[in-house]
Amino acid sequence: MMSVMNKSFQRRARTSALAAILLATSQQALAWSDHASLLWPLLRSQPELLEARLTTETLDDFVLAEAEGLEAMLKAADAKAIEQIAGYPPLPDDLAFRPNTDRNLTQQFLAAIRVNPTLPYVLYQQVMPEDARPLGADAVVDITALSFLKPGMSQQGIQYRQLAVGGQVSPAAVLASGNDEPDFGIDIGLFTDNNTEFGLQYGFGAQPFGNPNLDYGSQAPFHMGFYHLDWLTQKAQPGLLQTYPEWRIFLFSQLAEYAFSTGHEYWGWRFMGWALHYIGDLTQPYHTVPLPGVNTAQALWLVVQGKANEAVQLVSNRHGVLESYQLQRMRQDMTAGHWHSPLLAAAADSAPVPTFNSDTVRAALTRESAEASGRLDAQLETYMPWLFIADPGFEWSGSSEEPQLLTLIVEEKGAAAIAALDGEVAGHLHRFARYAQMWINHALAMERGR
Repeated sequence: MMSVMNKSFQRRARTSALAAILLATSQQALAWSDHASLLWPLLRSQPELLEARLTTETLDDFVLAEAEGLEAMLKAADAKAIEQIAGYPPLPDDLAFRPNTDRNLTQQFLAAIRVNPTLPYVLYQQVMPEDARPLGADAVVDITALSFLKPGMSQQGIQYRQLAVGGQVSPAAVLASGNDEPDFGIDIGLFTDNNTEFGLQYGFGAQPFGNPNLDYGSQAPFHMGFYHLDWLTQKAQPGLLQTYPEWRIFLFSQLAEYAFSTGHEYWGWRFMGWALHYIGDLTQPYHTVPLPGVNTAQALWLVVQGKANEAVQLVSNRHGVLESYQLQRMRQDMTAGHWHSPLLAAAADSAPVPTFNSDTVRAALTRESAEASGRLDAQLETYMPWLFIADPGFEWSGSSEEPQLLTLIVEEKGAAAIAALDGEVAGHLHRFARYAQMWINHALAMERGR
């Protein structure tokens, strides 16, 4: 009897340890770096988006003008999400948008869509490398005016232009800029254990995974979609199933459709940019698989060997070094105008373009990314410096080595490593381009009322 009890205890202990690994490896909440520049190679060759002009309006003005319609639209969107999206937590009744109250309309709206209400949601655009217009001091918007997060390497060298109310801007600029905006903090602090007043009200419960103490860690469940877990992983860590990018895509596209239908094209494109961010996140394999390159049996063996913490650190480092490599190589090519480089060409090549429907995110997009995760992890292991991807005592995040990443790769692995890594990353950027073009087509159809 004691032997049976011991074996049962050991199985539970190993399952709990596996859960701890999976929970910890999902702390890295950022995916591709600088989503606006990521999208630009695809947008720059589309005259319909570059040459058209939208009239800007503040969020306050949009909500005020459409208050009555938004009440019905948001109620219908919540009911549809309950019916169609597995695991969706319904909107608490006291957060329903009701314009006939004395509460501030915009704050009501932000609560009803359950985003961080402390962000300013101002009128701005990210300046792209090809934008030669002079940027006067009075037109510059500092990143600290757009986000409460500490600026990272992805914000270095980026300029943001202030847009005047009633001014003119292209759909391409709005879509690209909006595509990066969810990483400014839209999804931060939304859980009950995030020490925010709104987190206690939003109905998401305690943060299911990720580290609630990291400044950006609480956005992880909104930017990752683990829709293809094996049965043991689901049993060991059911919290990994509590992910919300599918809902964000749905909600923001519903808002965009409403904005287009009521003549608010600026907010139609901005909401579509918000939604596209989550699509882009899910094209990155580290956002669809908790442990790329490690199957469940291997994860359990790591537990038995007492190497769980080491595995967590290695996955976190590989995730981070991939994002940094993508950022640095794309920015290098864009600054030099090398639009036909392997990475920029891949990010601009959207063929064949998928067709969007309600099953796309789970059945197609995330499955493609998950299936590509093992090869990506192996390529990083082969061509990245050993310290960054194989030393569990090293912490990539915040390391002094990051600015010298490309030089260090060549020094340790040779120039051929850059070509090999470019080839690997290009495949994932091509997946991004395909699904981004899908979303652009979806937006254009909405704008035209089809």
